[in-house]
Amino acid sequence: MDAVSEQSFWAKLKGEFSLKYLVPSFVGGTILALFEVVLAVSFAALIFPGVLSPFTASGIGLALVGAIVTAVATSLLTTLPGTVSGNQDAPAAILAVISTAIAGRVTAGAETIFVTVVTAVALTTLFTGLFYLALGTFKAGRWVRFLPYPVIGGFLGGTGWLLAIGALGLLTDLPITWAGLPALLPGAVLLRWLPGLLFALALFWGNRKVAHFLFMPGMVLGGVLLFYVAVWLLGFSVAEITADGWLLGPFPNQSLWTPLTNLDFSLVDWQAIGSQAGSILTILIVSTISLLLNAGGLELSTAKDVDLNRELQAAGLGNVLASFGGGFVGYQQLSLSILNFKLGAGTRLTGLISAVLCAIVLFQGAAVLAFVPKLVVGGLLLYLGIDFLVDWVIESWVKLPKADALIIVLIVVVIATIGFLQGVLVGLVAAVVLFGVNYGRTDVVWNQRSGQYVRSRVTREPNERRRLKDVREQVHVWQLQGFLFFGTADLLYRRIRERMADANLPQLQFMVLDFHRVTGLDSTAVLSFQKLQMLAQKQSGILLFTGVKPQFQQQLATALAADDSVRWFASLDEGMEWCENRLLAANPDAADEPIPPGLAEMLAQILPGMAHTALLMSYFERRQIASGDVLIRQGDAPDVLLFVESGQVTAQLERPSQEPVRLETMGSGRVVGEIGFYLGQVRTASVVADKPGVVYQLTRQKLAQMEANAPEVASELHRLIAHLLAERATHLVETVDALLR
Repeated sequence: MDAVSEQSFWAKLKGEFSLKYLVPSFVGGTILALFEVVLAVSFAALIFPGVLSPFTASGIGLALVGAIVTAVATSLLTTLPGTVSGNQDAPAAILAVISTAIAGRVTAGAETIFVTVVTAVALTTLFTGLFYLALGTFKAGRWVRFLPYPVIGGFLGGTGWLLAIGALGLLTDLPITWAGLPALLPGAVLLRWLPGLLFALALFWGNRKVAHFLFMPGMVLGGVLLFYVAVWLLGFSVAEITADGWLLGPFPNQSLWTPLTNLDFSLVDWQAIGSQAGSILTILIVSTISLLLNAGGLELSTAKDVDLNRELQAAGLGNVLASFGGGFVGYQQLSLSILNFKLGAGTRLTGLISAVLCAIVLFQGAAVLAFVPKLVVGGLLLYLGIDFLVDWVIESWVKLPKADALIIVLIVVVIATIGFLQGVLVGLVAAVVLFGVNYGRTDVVWNQRSGQYVRSRVTREPNERRRLKDVREQVHVWQLQGFLFFGTADLLYRRIRERMADANLPQLQFMVLDFHRVTGLDSTAVLSFQKLQMLAQKQSGILLFTGVKPQFQQQLATALAADDSVRWFASLDEGMEWCENRLLAANPDAADEPIPPGLAEMLAQILPGMAHTALLMSYFERRQIASGDVLIRQGDAPDVLLFVESGQVTAQLERPSQEPVRLETMGSGRVVGEIGFYLGQVRTASVVADKPGVVYQLTRQKLAQMEANAPEVASELHRLIAHLLAERATHLVETVDALLR
C-alpha cells in the first residue's frame, strides 16, 4: 500500500465513525458477534468431545481467538469493506476427525491428548495461513477455480456428513461408528439425540421458509429458553442436569483463553500429529476452495469486484497470527457477509466491532457459556450437516447430470466409510475419468469437406478448373479443433476409415488434417495417427498435416514413419495447392487449348469480340519481373493497374512481426490491383512476384488519356475489368457456399 492509498484508507475508516455509518455498523457488529460466539461454542464442542470435554472452555477460547484475529485482518485488508471472517464449518469438521483420531491414538492422560490436539490445531491454522499467503502472493487464486465442480460438491457433502456425525457424538457422548449405530436406539440414548435432531430439522425448515436475519439467533435463544422451561416443568435442578451431562459446563470461573505459553509442549505426541498429515492437507485444500467460492459468491451478491489474491492474503495473515494463539482455521464468511450488507453495514468497522465484542466474551464469558445446553449446540451442528447434505447430495441429484451427482455421492460414501482424504482422491480420479469420457465424445472435427468445396487461393485457368472439378473428390479435409487425446483421436480415425471405405465415393488419395485450431496433443493420441498412416499406405494415399504448431509437429514426426505417405505444410492453403497441382499432373487433358502467346491474345480470349485490343495495348507499359519483386506495396497510393502476361504473382496481407497471409495467387491473363485502382483507396495488400515473367501496367494518367482520346477503348477496358470481377465474384460465391456446407 503506497502513501496515498494508506492515507485514503485511514481517512475512509475514520469517516465510518460518523453517525451515518456508526449505528448500522454497531447493530451489524453485535449480530455478527452473537453468531461468532454460537459458532465458537459449537465448533469447540465438536473438536473437544468425550475425554476432552473438560477442556471445552479452553476450546471455546481458542475458537474465539481465531474468530477475533481473522475478523480484524479481513476487516482491514479486504477489497470489499463489509466482508467478515470467522470460524468455518468445513475445516472444523475435519479438525474434529483429527481430534478424534489423536484421542484414539494417544494412550497418555487427557492433558497430553489436549496439548497434542491444540498443537495440531495451531499447526493446521499456521499451514493454512501460509498456504493462503503463498497463493495470494503468486497470484494463483484463480487456478483453484479449475477444480471439477462435482469434487467441490463432494467435499462439501462430506463435510456435512462429518458435521452430522460429530453432532451426534456431542449429543450422546458416544463414538459414532457404523458398527455402533444400534447403540443409538435404546431409550435413554435416543432421548439424548432425538430432540437435537428435531431442533435441527426445525432450523432447516424454518431457515428455508423465513428469510429474516433474526431467525437464526431467535431460534437459538428460543431453544435455550424452551430447554430450561422443560427442565423446570420436569422438576430438575441446574446442578442435576449439569452432572448428567446436558450442559456444556461446568467451566472454570475464569477467562476462556488459555495462552499457548501456559501449555506443557513436552507432552505433545508428534507421531500422532504426523499421522494426521493427510487430514491437515485436506483442510488446506478444502479451506482454499471454500474461501474462493465464498469470495466469488460475494462478487455475485454485491455486483462488485473482489480481488481473490488480496482476499487470500488477508485470510492468510489472519490465520498465521491466529495460529500463535491456537485459533481455529477461519476465512471470509459468505452468509454472514451478505447479512451484513443487507443491514446496510458494508463497512470495515462492522468486523472490528464484532471482534471487540467477541473479545469481551473471551475474557468474561465463561460463566454464562457453561449454561448453554448441549442439545442446542448439537442441534445447530446437526442442522449445518443436514443443510450441507441436502444442498450438495440430494439437490445435486436433481440439478446436475447424473454422472456428476454420482461422483458427489461416491465422495460422500468414501468419506463416511474410509476417510476424508481418500474421498477427495477418489473423487478427483472419478472426475478425471468422467472428463475423459465426456471429452472423448466431443467432436474435434470443426469442419470436414471434400476437395470439391475446399480450394487453394490460387486462381486457376478455366481448363484447369474444369479438370479439377472431376477429381476434387479424391481430396478430403478434416479441420480439427481443441485438445486431441486417445478418445477424440480414435473417433477421428474411425471417421476417416469410414470415408475411405465408402464405395459410393471416389477413392480417397489425399487426407488433409488441418491443425490450425488444435490447442493440445496428448501422447496417447499419436497412436491413432500412426494407424492413419498405415491406412494411407495400404491404399497408396497421402496424409497431409497442415497448420501444425512446431511442438506438435515434432511429436508427430517422431512417431510417424518418414516416407512419402506423410506431408507437412504451414497452412491449409498451401496443402490444398499441393494437392491441386498433383491432381492436375495426374490428369492431363489432351484437348487443352494452347496458352496464348501474348497478353493481347489472352484479353481477346477472355472477352471475345474486343475490337480495339491493339489500341488498348498501346496505353500499357511492359515490365519484366523477377522472382521476389514487389509489384504493389501495402499502404501505397492506387496509381497503377497490372495485367499478368506470364509468370505468377501473389497478393498477400502484411502483418507486423508475423508471416504474411496469402490472399490470392494469380497467373497469366489475370488483372491485379483493380479494386483499389477503381475506388481510389490505398493498397490493402502487397503483390509479390513468385516467378519471373512479364506484366503490363496501366497508370492512372494513361487511363485519363484513354478516356479523353479513345472513349471506345476505355469502354472495352471497363467491360473487360467487369468480366474479370464477375469471374472473381463467382469464385468467391463458390467458396462461401463451400464454407456453409
